Amino acid sequence: MFDVLRETLVLDFGKFVAAPSATWLLSNMGAKVVKIEPVGGSPDREPFRISDELDGAGFLQLHSNKRSVCLNHETPQGRAVLERLVRVCDVVVCGAPASTLQRQGIDYEALSKVNPKLIYLNVSAFTSKGPRANDIGFDGIGQVMGGAAYMSGFGDTPTRSFCSWVDVTTGIYSAFAIACALLDRERSGKGRYLETALMLSGYAAMSWLLVEQAATKRNRTRTGNRAQSSGPSDIFRTRDGWIVVQVLGTGMFAKVARLVGHPEWIDDPRFRTDNDRAENGAALSEGVGAWCSGLTTEEALRRLREARLPGAPVNSLQEALEEPQVAALGLMQTIRHPGLENLLLMKAPIVADGALPEIRSRPPLVGEHTAAVLSELGYTSAEIGSLAASQVIGLQPESQAVSR
Repeated sequence: MFDVLRETLVLDFGKFVAAPSATWLLSNMGAKVVKIEPVGGSPDREPFRISDELDGAGFLQLHSNKRSVCLNHETPQGRAVLERLVRVCDVVVCGAPASTLQRQGIDYEALSKVNPKLIYLNVSAFTSKGPRANDIGFDGIGQVMGGAAYMSGFGDTPTRSFCSWVDVTTGIYSAFAIACALLDRERSGKGRYLETALMLSGYAAMSWLLVEQAATKRNRTRTGNRAQSSGPSDIFRTRDGWIVVQVLGTGMFAKVARLVGHPEWIDDPRFRTDNDRAENGAALSEGVGAWCSGLTTEEALRRLREARLPGAPVNSLQEALEEPQVAALGLMQTIRHPGLENLLLMKAPIVADGALPEIRSRPPLVGEHTAAVLSELGYTSAEIGSLAASQVIGLQPESQAVSR
């Protein structure tokens, strides 16, 4: 299964998280992904930089299995290189407002003239329609506009999640759309213009609450870590840490009531249904919190597990890496990298026939594959050297041998 897209060539113009997440998922299904970077390297190599010799953690995680080509495609010579690439590729993924793509000449209308069967997807903040079409944005835009930040946090302070979940879900939607478009092209022979957007992903994640608001005008407000769909469901302090307990359904509720020493909750009319328990969740959280406070994290989780109730530790980043389930799944893979002897990266979170996809190649250095890709397109060593001398393309130092 992890080579189902092995004949698919993808050009990745995306930066940072959303668009590269999509192409990273495609690469884990066997697609040949070429990262198109500016000469000198892409700015998304910088955030969370690990060392002077090593790119940022986000870039490293999302660019395994990819090749890097540094290309100034806004020059006439660079445009010729780009058009050769587009003629032979299957998918182009971009990540910018439509007006920016048009200015750079990498919009769908321009590239589909070169390759009419092209599958083209653009990730933007708001899509190419509406009053915000030309606005730029990042993950936080999606988190705040759909109501997620408003419903998160404590007191009167809305809270944005540290996790870039809007970017990541947008990448998943994007990869899904591309895979479906490729399947459709096999049947119809037609290319497609696809769009995903951070705002859309943020709204999609909040859809059921927005549906409720439209129907009832309930005007919910934040309740911290306490859930509003069932109870008890909250984060609780133990003697040596924190855990989450999430209970859903009458059967689980009866179990947790007995476990924490409050069997009277079972027949209490305040807690008759999940909605009732959510409405009166503060009382339930108080009771479960008192139970947790007298136990260690290990003890509390053991008792929850024995009662077949959902619970988990609130892990630090290091504790997350040391989680036994991670090791059992083989989720992390150590690879060799010029900047770090043992670089730990995460595999794509998809299990097929009992296995996760292995990382086939390390994240690329800046322009590491420029010479090789241009050679595959038919450029001679002399032509590659001339393009590099003119700063139309960028080569890794060791790749300069191609021009000699």
